[in-house]
Amino acid sequence: MPPLQRFSTPGNLREPTQADEDAWSKAVKAIIDQFATDEFPQFYDPTETETPHTATIAHIAWTAFPARLLPEATSEEQRWAQADGSRDEQDEYCEWSVERRDDGAIIRVTFTSEVREYWEHIASRDPDRIVELYRELVDASLTREDLFVDGRYVFDNEHNVLTEGRLAHLVQPNNNLGAAVDLAAKATILREKNGGPVTSKQALVQCAQLGNEFRNSDPQIAAAVNDAARSGNEITLGDPPGLYLDGISTAGMVTPDGTDPATFWTVERGDPGHTVRASFSVPEALGYVVGDINLGGRAIRFGAQLADRVSVRLDAVVKPADHQPTPRPCGAP
Repeated sequence: MPPLQRFSTPGNLREPTQADEDAWSKAVKAIIDQFATDEFPQFYDPTETETPHTATIAHIAWTAFPARLLPEATSEEQRWAQADGSRDEQDEYCEWSVERRDDGAIIRVTFTSEVREYWEHIASRDPDRIVELYRELVDASLTREDLFVDGRYVFDNEHNVLTEGRLAHLVQPNNNLGAAVDLAAKATILREKNGGPVTSKQALVQCAQLGNEFRNSDPQIAAAVNDAARSGNEITLGDPPGLYLDGISTAGMVTPDGTDPATFWTVERGDPGHTVRASFSVPEALGYVVGDINLGGRAIRFGAQLADRVSVRLDAVVKPADHQPTPRPCGAP
């Protein structure tokens, strides 16, 4: 199988021209090639090295709700309110915002895993396209001046940091494609401590300084990649590179009219297998809203109640190889 011709856009989103597709692929390659080096011999660039048919895809999934907010001393309502209160709390490569009626009842919750690097790419190619996207996805009244300062796209602009209304893409500092690639590449290095291998999730993240041990995502990604590397395989990100919403579990949800709540999940951007934006809302014709749905014996009052049920995913390609990795002691690579 020949090397990948180019990196696809997140969610296989359409680009206006071939030149735009090539520009995005070049941007991704610049990130990948920082790590496809002798320092990380088991991490590779699929546009430079072929991926055989014997390679497999590891679907690495975790829960969107931030693991940091799960201490037993905190009540569920307190942690839900905290997660809903700031995008800075939403650090699992998934962020969300909530729309409410005047009486406070939830109408819709919108989730995104769309990396800001892609929006910065669009802004560099066609600023007007960014404005059009914001008008379509966030607020029809937005202007270019709301999003650009001195010609530069402000990804954490005031309209894309709110937890109310509609959001555009990820803004949390640790939620970006570069961070995911960094983590996956560094996790290909085996680790040892006191003469023994380090393999458990949290211990591995702490030992190798792989992101945050208190997240759901970082330990899950690190452990899965490290386990694959232990067998001598080579690893890269699946194409299209990105973070994806893997769906929502509606078990335990009870609707007023018995409608299956799974039908309320709507993919808004990306394809069904690579969703980067989705929302949960009740069709207006049914006569009730999300806030009228019962979940686990409670009415849905927070977007975070749904985030507890949303799965996020990173795909890693595992290519058979015969490396004989030597574990390194704890510390940065």
